[in-house]
Amino acid sequence: MRRSVLVALLALAGACRERPEVAGPPAAPRLQANVLDPALSTALASATPAANLEIIVNYDETMTTRDAVSNAMLNLGAGVVQFKNLELVAGVATPAQINAIAAVPGVQSVYLNKRLQYYGRPGGLYTLLLHESVPTIRADAVHTMGITGKGMGIAILDSGIDGLYNPDLVYPTHTVQNVKVIFNLSDVVTFKGSAPKPLKQGVDIFAENLPNSETSVGHGTHVAGITAALGQASAGYYTGVAPGANLMGVGTGDILFIFFALAGFDYILEHQQAYNIKVVNNSWGTSGAFDPKDPINKASKTAHNRGITVVFAAGNDGPNQNTLNPYSVAPWVIGVAAGCKLVSPDPTNSAIHCADQTGQNRAAILADFSSRGVPNDPLYHPDITAPGVHIVSTRASTGTVLNALDANHDLNLTSTCAISLTNQPFYTCASGTSMATPHVVGVVALLQDAAGGTLTPDQVATLITSNPQPLPTFALWEVGAGYLDALKAVCHVPAPRVPLQCP
Repeated sequence: MRRSVLVALLALAGACRERPEVAGPPAAPRLQANVLDPALSTALASATPAANLEIIVNYDETMTTRDAVSNAMLNLGAGVVQFKNLELVAGVATPAQINAIAAVPGVQSVYLNKRLQYYGRPGGLYTLLLHESVPTIRADAVHTMGITGKGMGIAILDSGIDGLYNPDLVYPTHTVQNVKVIFNLSDVVTFKGSAPKPLKQGVDIFAENLPNSETSVGHGTHVAGITAALGQASAGYYTGVAPGANLMGVGTGDILFIFFALAGFDYILEHQQAYNIKVVNNSWGTSGAFDPKDPINKASKTAHNRGITVVFAAGNDGPNQNTLNPYSVAPWVIGVAAGCKLVSPDPTNSAIHCADQTGQNRAAILADFSSRGVPNDPLYHPDITAPGVHIVSTRASTGTVLNALDANHDLNLTSTCAISLTNQPFYTCASGTSMATPHVVGVVALLQDAAGGTLTPDQVATLITSNPQPLPTFALWEVGAGYLDALKAVCHVPAPRVPLQCP
């Protein structure tokens, strides 16, 4: 979420022509090698000696083990939580204990369990409806070939999914598993005692089999609908990108912290085979420099190495340079910028609000809020651009934040969403790279369906970034390879499981 909502919610080089650089840093910042991350160093500077801080410990698994680091932390008096599928250890420790943990052999870095943010925003005048965004990326043409994402698992790591109220996301036949965080890090730590207790794992903090895991945000439900809404509540009008896919909701609640996100990855990896999880949607992030040792980056790399495509929102801090969500920068994930309509003429005023705000007279394609990378930097750029401007998607009955803030936009018949009275109970609007990201996630499910589920994450990324709709007036650091094109990507799937009727 952007600005006011934050309070509530917490390549193709040939496809993009470089233009003269605008004001900005000459190079992207890189986090200096330091055992304590900057947020933790800041927290320690003001902490009392008795303060207990929540931390995440990253260690080199070639030098030590999960149990060795855990035992060292316990012997120092810290509380410990492990992860079953991640080479990380979470804990609660005093400043003195944290300094001692940093010196444990094999420990690479220690991070504060800081708060993250969602990248969606309700309201505004940006206008691109779900029934328009699916054709914009030509996913509707893929559906006519019988490719709908059938049997592919999509994990939505977000605020939750309302599969009880909304028939487009119905639990348990479409949202096949729905879980929610019920414990904080401090609630589940184990301390050393006379009688050793089994250490809790990240997968242990969730309640499972919930028809509705959405509490009060509505963000995750909206994101889930973009990926795979059935369209049942609108007679097929608002159908998602991959309606044949199965959804897994991993609800972290109203406020997202690093520990919750890591536990979510732990849960997804633990149940990857059971639900055929092929892709995970991450419409959230943070700010700062890309750090390959960051726990979230380590978790996303683990998921990638296990065959799950990881997709991250680029962030809503544009239009300035060097504003990318650092989690979207990782070379092993797909980072997504937010775009506007490709149709012309534009019947709304969205072109005014979607025009690039850097003073250049260019086509109204890239949303002004979409975060940008750094010119000529091989790492700091989005990978692809997808629709992210006033997307109409599924409404959660418990999504009071989106519901309340969008009330004045949903029924605006002149310049914004124009949701009919019939559809308004089940759909609402939001803009952001949060909304662009699930378009890409849905296309991943389509690609896997076409390939019989055999594609690796790297193959998926190549198909998407090598087959975009060109955006020749934009540069790689702004839009990545170009605008998402589901049909072109699917038509380049090697050895498809069924004959494809491609143009």
